[in-house]
Amino acid sequence: MTVALGDGVGAVRCLDDGTSVAAALSALARRVGSLRLVLGWLPAPLDGLDPDAFTEVVALMPGWGVRAVLQSPSARYLPTSLAGIAASLTGTLRPDVLITKLVEREGLLQFGTEVSWQRQLVEAGVPVLGIVDTTAPAASAEAPLDPSRVRVIARSVDGPVRVPGKEPHDIHNALADAVLRFVPEGARLQYGPGQLGTALLRRAQMPLRIDTGLLTDAVVDLDNRGLLVGMPSATYLLGSEVLYEWADGRPILRGIDHSHDTTRLSRGAPFVAVNTALEIDPVGQVNVEGIGQKVVGGIGGHPDYCAAARMSCGGLSIIAVPTTVNGRSPLVTQLSRPASTPAHDIDLIVTESGYADLRGADWSQRRKLITELFD
Repeated sequence: MTVALGDGVGAVRCLDDGTSVAAALSALARRVGSLRLVLGWLPAPLDGLDPDAFTEVVALMPGWGVRAVLQSPSARYLPTSLAGIAASLTGTLRPDVLITKLVEREGLLQFGTEVSWQRQLVEAGVPVLGIVDTTAPAASAEAPLDPSRVRVIARSVDGPVRVPGKEPHDIHNALADAVLRFVPEGARLQYGPGQLGTALLRRAQMPLRIDTGLLTDAVVDLDNRGLLVGMPSATYLLGSEVLYEWADGRPILRGIDHSHDTTRLSRGAPFVAVNTALEIDPVGQVNVEGIGQKVVGGIGGHPDYCAAARMSCGGLSIIAVPTTVNGRSPLVTQLSRPASTPAHDIDLIVTESGYADLRGADWSQRRKLITELFD
């Protein structure tokens, strides 16, 4: 059978009696001898998980908390954007059961710090074994789960994993200032979870709507400064106690079918996607997975958001990168891995010293603009 574990900062870890869920599941897999495990995005490793105990471990997002897992010969990762995950999990990778963490409010069960692809599995009829966390915040914007589809098997007092963001450096502040020149007031902004994303929200001086995948501590600062317009939208929380306390009780999180829906994102108020890159080739193809054989992260929502912003009237798909990272330029003659995001979904490439506006440029013009930007 196939077992899926809920992901995000609320991934199942320990029960209230100290039992490691990953260790118990690994022990079961060794006894059964034919168990496949599906893992989503994990910001931290699952203590006690033994990937060699499973017939196969499929990671939907490499990097982060599954780096050690992927060293096992039984493990592999699926190259897909986040928008495509639900189709895989309700198709070829459909699990027989989902084990996930839930929160309880007024006797009703709901997702707490992430909805991700889990809600779609529930609606597809996949049975749910729920572990109720009595200390986690409740930030789902969706209706409580149908109790007939959930069997509560245990309780936990873990709370979500705390992942405080790193302080931006001067280069991130410079990039943020360069990018913010192109963001119109009242735009919907998608940002990444790193130092650039923190700098963007901290240095913004105009009101913004946040429509993103991962919501971080920086949104609390934006709200405290009176610059957050309406309720932010995301599918994961990723931060410290500051974010979790702020998010508790707010209708923020929805499934990937909402957060990464390119049709929804591309309509309405201008949508501006700000992302980065590990490698960019001379026409603007982007690689965000790794350098050569070294995997840093997954494709994630990068192509989803870039495509939506490219289609948005008044929106922009922006790639923001320093001119050099660890003494190396992100501009390469040829990507060392398959392209994560196609060139035609990139409008602007911004560095700390300038930008290349690729809108309206043909292939030869793109080569010239990009090459000149990094000279």
